[in-house]
Amino acid sequence: MARILAFTNNKGGTGKSTLCVHAAQLTAQQGERVLLIDLTSQGTASSLYLEEAGSLPESETVWASLHPHHQRPLLEVIYTSDKGVDVVPAHSNMAEVAARLATAGSEGCYLLQQQLSPLLTDYDFIFLDTPGELNALTANALQVAERIIIPTRLNRADFSCTEVTLRYINALKGQLTQARTVLTMLDDRYLPGGIWAGSHTGQLYVQAQQIFADVLSPVTIPDSSDLRTAFDHGLTVVEYRPGSAVCRRLLQFVEYEVLL
Repeated sequence: MARILAFTNNKGGTGKSTLCVHAAQLTAQQGERVLLIDLTSQGTASSLYLEEAGSLPESETVWASLHPHHQRPLLEVIYTSDKGVDVVPAHSNMAEVAARLATAGSEGCYLLQQQLSPLLTDYDFIFLDTPGELNALTANALQVAERIIIPTRLNRADFSCTEVTLRYINALKGQLTQARTVLTMLDDRYLPGGIWAGSHTGQLYVQAQQIFADVLSPVTIPDSSDLRTAFDHGLTVVEYRPGSAVCRRLLQFVEYEVLL
């Protein structure tokens, strides 16, 4: 039976899609059967996994499966990538799906759950890359997720949005035991024992430990030019530089937070 993980935050630019994409690929490299579903209008995960993703019509993407007026079986829009991960691509018009779900009543709240039900025995893990806002698509993903990963950077704006996201999850699910906050794009020199630990940014890490407490992952994702360069080439860092420090840390994240 598949374990479902949702990657979310009520803010763009936190590294949500980056973490989701790499977690999916590294999990697949451990021999697991992995499905990644892209629910974002940006389609970062779609474009990194499928060269043709940007040219697919709405009817060949998750748009057609989650639009209340279409509901094409999710099984029919699954694509096999060359990275060992099956992918359900997004469409740039996902905002329409979110709006339609929001007005569809109780049916709109559980449409993703219904669509996933026939696939749960086909995969070991299902990764959901959610929109960078708390809309009906995000709610659908959070409803089905057994683990919710919330990437955030080390600044007050991101902290504030992450706190909003945590309150939303708590209101939706009634508890936060499934949620994990992960600090991304963080230079290790700001961590305790690092040469910049006493700086303002270093003190923000101490505040993050206090604010997020038990939901804060001990694994941080470092800032990395390798990640940015890989994306510029249309690659994951696993393909571009598999032995890099950031790739090793991403694998540590998978081992600690995904393959429990």
